[in-house]
Amino acid sequence: MEIISTLNLELGLIKEIHNSKSLTVTKNQSILKPGDIAKFVPIVINGSLRVFYKDKNLKKEILLYNVIQNQICFSSYISIIKNNSSKVFIVAEKKSKIILISKNSILSWQEKYKSWNEFIIKNYINQHEVLLESIKDIGLNKIDTRLKKYLVQKSKNTTDKTVHSTHEFIANELGTSRVVISRILKKFEKSGKVELSRGSIKLKNVS
Repeated sequence: MEIISTLNLELGLIKEIHNSKSLTVTKNQSILKPGDIAKFVPIVINGSLRVFYKDKNLKKEILLYNVIQNQICFSSYISIIKNNSSKVFIVAEKKSKIILISKNSILSWQEKYKSWNEFIIKNYINQHEVLLESIKDIGLNKIDTRLKKYLVQKSKNTTDKTVHSTHEFIANELGTSRVVISRILKKFEKSGKVELSRGSIKLKNVS
């Protein structure tokens, strides 16, 4: 839990977070789904969570944002505080360790710790900005541009600039079809931007 200690939080709050229950979730494990009311709010210690929307037929996905290390999931925060059913899916993008924050703890910390409220506001601003950027991308940018930005973003935390993912998974993340993603990636490969292998995409000249 030493990661949490690097945040600008009061010592008492850090101790209470450390004493909260933690959980290791596997890739694609569900945290919250539409219709459910959150029973806890996750803080990511390592790994990442995907927050996405699916259409009524459960065919198309739209990635809203990711929750990464040292962040709290604001969608589950709204669900638990307002006692509202979730409208989105929250799943583990990869094997991740999360801290489970209960509603009682949240209400208590709001009264006791100024740094907790600052932490919540900071997370809300970050995730709201990412969500607005996603909406702008969907409405204004061509799928080629969106795919390029997606690959650059996903490769940031890798040492070899390689994105380990299937074409179908990327298509779901961007709300399009696998055929479209495969076609664009082939075009990127021919122009020397990427190198394609089974289950991976190595960036060579993409910015």
